[in-house]
Amino acid sequence: MLTKQQENRIIRGGIITFWLVFWLLNVVDKTIGGKTILWAGKDRLPKFIEYFASIGINNPTVSSVSLIIISFLEALAFLFMILAFFQFIAGNKSKTRLMFFWGIFISLVVFSIFTMGDQVFGERDELLEHAIYWISLIISWFVFTHSESQLLKFEKSKKKK
Repeated sequence: MLTKQQENRIIRGGIITFWLVFWLLNVVDKTIGGKTILWAGKDRLPKFIEYFASIGINNPTVSSVSLIIISFLEALAFLFMILAFFQFIAGNKSKTRLMFFWGIFISLVVFSIFTMGDQVFGERDELLEHAIYWISLIISWFVFTHSESQLLKFEKSKKKK
């Protein structure tokens, strides 16, 4: 049977690992940028060009710069998730929380940009998808931070008895 500390560690580690793998696969998708053996990614640039053209911006440089900025933010979110993961493995709770916070924050920025873009470009299906990711990030942060505080309350109540 698992102790509450073990359960807490598994849940928190699972949350970090999920977002780490999520951003890893996004970075891989941006790097490969298309279909290869064992990978069916998407080349995002033509889609970005189409989006901007739909609102009258036909300069492909605007699309390219936008994609570069988004890719940079995604890579940054991935970096912070890697750092959070290694701090978690090392048992450093305060650094884990800090790195995970920045990973979540940057992820929220990315999906906020996407949801605004989805509204401007009229992409309602994408809007729903990106809003769900945004909500999932908020829930992940809530569970990550509150699971630790609940465990501390539980341990304090056990000591009083």
